[in-house]
Amino acid sequence: MNRDMVILAFDTSTKTASVALLQNEVLIVEQIINTRKNHGETLLSAIESILAVAGMQIDDIELVAVTIGPGSFTGLRVGAGTAKGLAFSKGIPIVGVSTLDAMAANAPSKKITICPMLDARKNEVYTAFYRMNRTGFPVRITDERVISPELLLADIDEDILYLGDGALAYGNLIRSKMHNKAHFVPAPLNYIRASSVGLIGLKKFHDGDTLNSLMLTPRYVRLSEAETKGRAIKEGPST
Repeated sequence: MNRDMVILAFDTSTKTASVALLQNEVLIVEQIINTRKNHGETLLSAIESILAVAGMQIDDIELVAVTIGPGSFTGLRVGAGTAKGLAFSKGIPIVGVSTLDAMAANAPSKKITICPMLDARKNEVYTAFYRMNRTGFPVRITDERVISPELLLADIDEDILYLGDGALAYGNLIRSKMHNKAHFVPAPLNYIRASSVGLIGLKKFHDGDTLNSLMLTPRYVRLSEAETKGRAIKEGPST
């Protein structure tokens, strides 16, 4: 039997943020933040708040689980920087969790393909397809990618469960294209939960899939605007 482990998990990859404390698979406290403030202003205070509610100290944390992308470039950097600082200062391991994996975990356990969609702006979404395994946990069956919703839907001809802020943003388009083959989750399930990040992180920890504070880097899937401009300058004008 695995000993009890206190896990701090958080997500800052979208417009909302979420922070949770777990003891093994038991959720102790969770907070979802849906304000206009940037995550750099709210994350540390949210961590302090849930520790106070749980009656714990920062020294009680034994594992940090954080989403590493895809998602907001700025938000991912805030999350990664905070995770690295905590892990380095306390000498504890970090687990990086796919944002889409965490979003897919909100889906009910049904025999239907799951399609988490995160708004990537520029009329695109980050997405992948998932299926539930025998334990009722979603398993990714395609690569993560960034794509326009129109192109994504053009290749679909089956019942799909859509969720995430991308599904909210493009819900009307999905309904108009897919009709009765489009299924959606209740509104509160479109926000990433840090408790899911923690549960996925715990499994990865037991599988030996951990990182040290130097190895953790966000996975953006799409180049940042600065990187895109830099590449264009380096390559020169097309002919």
